[in-house]
Amino acid sequence: MREEKRKGKAADFQPSVLMLGLSPSNFVLCALSNVHANDMEQTLLALPFSDALKLLSYLKDWTINLDKVELVCRIATVLLQTHYNQLVTTPSARPVLSVLRDILYARVKECKDVLGFNLAAMDHLKQLMALKSDALFQDAKTKLLQIRAQHSKRIEAMIGSREEKQRKKKKKKSTEHGWT
Repeated sequence: MREEKRKGKAADFQPSVLMLGLSPSNFVLCALSNVHANDMEQTLLALPFSDALKLLSYLKDWTINLDKVELVCRIATVLLQTHYNQLVTTPSARPVLSVLRDILYARVKECKDVLGFNLAAMDHLKQLMALKSDALFQDAKTKLLQIRAQHSKRIEAMIGSREEKQRKKKKKKSTEHGWT
């Protein structure tokens, strides 16, 4: 095997059927993605330090997929909180942590920028739709308040006209009897 590596004829990665044909890193990512958010912390707390260190080394590769940045941050946070003392004192963990810090900071900033851009675009679309018609993006609360205000004006007008009629009736009755 070593001779093959030196000659450049090393065997390629052979995916395992047990791991669904995925690399070890991708298989662990798939497994952790299927864990419910409520159970994630309990799952990671059960990991021994050596496995946690290996998992931290996988995290930097997983950040390439922007869909998994939130999962990666959650995993990194739990592992750092759980194994902080051992991570600080282990020399082999420092390079992994420093690379992970830089990558996660950049990826989270990217996601934050994308979300900010998308929110601004949605606000712009909302304004355009509100100008065109009473479409889906119209603020329902504002519309409800307008309807309530119109309804209360109608009720006040009805009550006002009733009171006016009653006053006229009373006035007419009082003038007929001559009591004024």
